[in-house]
Amino acid sequence: MKNLKKAAAVLAAAGALIAGATGTASAGSYNGSCESAGGEICLYRYADFGGALYDTIYSKTNYNGSTYFGTSVLLDNTVSSVKNRDYVNDIDVYTGQNYTGLRVHADAGLDLEDMSWFWDGATDNAVSSHCFSSNAYCPA
Repeated sequence: MKNLKKAAAVLAAAGALIAGATGTASAGSYNGSCESAGGEICLYRYADFGGALYDTIYSKTNYNGSTYFGTSVLLDNTVSSVKNRDYVNDIDVYTGQNYTGLRVHADAGLDLEDMSWFWDGATDNAVSSHCFSSNAYCPA
């Protein structure tokens, strides 16, 4: 019985350690904070990085059902500025789902402070997907 309690305690400690590591690894994505250390893309509702924020470390083929952090405002076709906080990978944002439509490229660490500057304004409030260059499924 004593060995069983000891084994249970070891398993509980290992589980807590794993849960803690998982929480830390995912802390950079969709937490309402645009973090440079996390390698995130940060999408803003308004130009000049204003208004609501959506932050993630993942490529997204579409924004269906996605909302800005802490709001019920849908992300799809509402983005007006972008920060690439990944200092290794470039990102591309697209006006269509599945990395289609008009494309705006942002080198690693580059900010796009006003999406209306691109494609004669056709990309402002029109972004529907984004892809990190490290993703093998991104268009070339």
